[in-house]
Amino acid sequence: ALSAQDGTKLTALIQNSKQAEEDEEAGAPEAATYEGHSSGIIETLENLLEEAEGQLSEARKKETSSKNNYEMLKQSLEDDIANANKDLDEAKKSLAASGEAKATAQGDLTVTSKALAADISTLDDLHKDCLTKAQDFEAETTSRTEELKALAEAKKVLKETTAGAEAQTYGLNQESFLQITSKAGLAQFEAVRLVRDLA
Repeated sequence: ALSAQDGTKLTALIQNSKQAEEDEEAGAPEAATYEGHSSGIIETLENLLEEAEGQLSEARKKETSSKNNYEMLKQSLEDDIANANKDLDEAKKSLAASGEAKATAQGDLTVTSKALAADISTLDDLHKDCLTKAQDFEAETTSRTEELKALAEAKKVLKETTAGAEAQTYGLNQESFLQITSKAGLAQFEAVRLVRDLA
């Protein structure tokens, strides 16, 4: 693009060229009065060439810079897309792993819940067994206490009824200790049998 100043110079140059042509047509000028007008034209064209080359160089620089900026932006966007895709893949893998872990944890929870229910049931049964055995133990303890009292009473009765019997001698025709016919003797015989069974 030409500036206004360059346009003015070019217009002036063209007008000077036309003026020179008109002068030539009018007749040859005198040799002493002729001056060359070509130096102005060449200078103007050289200036225009320099400006055009400067503008071309500037345009090339801008184009190169724009191209470099475009390439850098393109590379940056491609890197961002690649990173986003990588993050997406990792997120999908993590989600899948989390799903598997959740399923495993739910399975473990189900198994643990069943085991807990079984343990609670076993604990209840054990508690009932313990209560039953405690009651049986109390009953046995009470029964033994009563048996011990009965034995003590039997021993007392035996001592009272057989006091001094070890010093006596018995013949074959004499009635034995175990040969008892009376009711009181029968009770004593039962007590003796009980003592023998316990011994």
